[in-house]
Amino acid sequence: MEMLLTLRKIELLEKVLPFVDGVLCGKYFTTAYRFTLEELSQIRKYCRTMGKKFYIVMDQFVSEDEKMLLYDYMDFIDSLDVDGIYFHDLGVFDAARSYDLTRKLIYDGKSVMCNSLDLSFMLDRGIDSVMISRELTFEEVKQIVRNNPYRVDMQIFGHLRMSYSKRRFLNNYFRQIGKEYDYFDKESLSLVEEKREYRMPIMEDESGTHIYTDYILTMFDEIPILRPYLKRGIIDTLFIEDENKIAQICRDYRRINENNVDFIRESFYHNYPDHYSSGYLYQKTNITKDE
Repeated sequence: MEMLLTLRKIELLEKVLPFVDGVLCGKYFTTAYRFTLEELSQIRKYCRTMGKKFYIVMDQFVSEDEKMLLYDYMDFIDSLDVDGIYFHDLGVFDAARSYDLTRKLIYDGKSVMCNSLDLSFMLDRGIDSVMISRELTFEEVKQIVRNNPYRVDMQIFGHLRMSYSKRRFLNNYFRQIGKEYDYFDKESLSLVEEKREYRMPIMEDESGTHIYTDYILTMFDEIPILRPYLKRGIIDTLFIEDENKIAQICRDYRRINENNVDFIRESFYHNYPDHYSSGYLYQKTNITKDE
């Protein structure tokens, strides 16, 4: 299993790159990556020097008037000789074929890749691998990865995106209360529901509004089981500012095994207390109100 990190600050490269196999970056058609094209070139060069892999993320929709930008960006990506491209909009697939990049594509359908038939449909298109849904149980995950060894990617750490809408929730909220606030593209705000105390990170950017889980997904116990089958495991750093914490989880995930998992898990929780959870791995996602 390759272990990848979502890189959102160049300054983090030197600290974490020794503990991961590569990084994910981006500029256009993505959320929470704010690099310039020049910075992407610099990161790619540094990764090549260190023998690490470099992936581009394009996880947002492409509108009709962005077609030219998409092809210009794909031309730039082709010049970087990237190791892979995470994509969501099927228009990216069509553009990638024009540059003979289909084999480098990794489909991230967010919550839609839920079984082996879904994966087969995408993999039969000639792409490299598929990112499975974050809402699957661990039993479902095990079945899928064992049926598709080394063709499956998965988020293994970080906040999970719960909701996305093109509507500008923050814009509407601050306009309603008559307050000016620099909320755009910031990671500093959270949403608190009226009858719940926990805080869910919320962010608004050019594509719309994104709401994330209050907890941080961890998979200490599951990594040793999935490692022989997963192609890539992704450590997502969104809303996590502590660089030491990020570096530690990278080190821990790399050295974890069935014999030391208890010690590593408890040590990490002790050194970096926070709200952690196994997410949906051990609970149904179709629980009714009565349940």
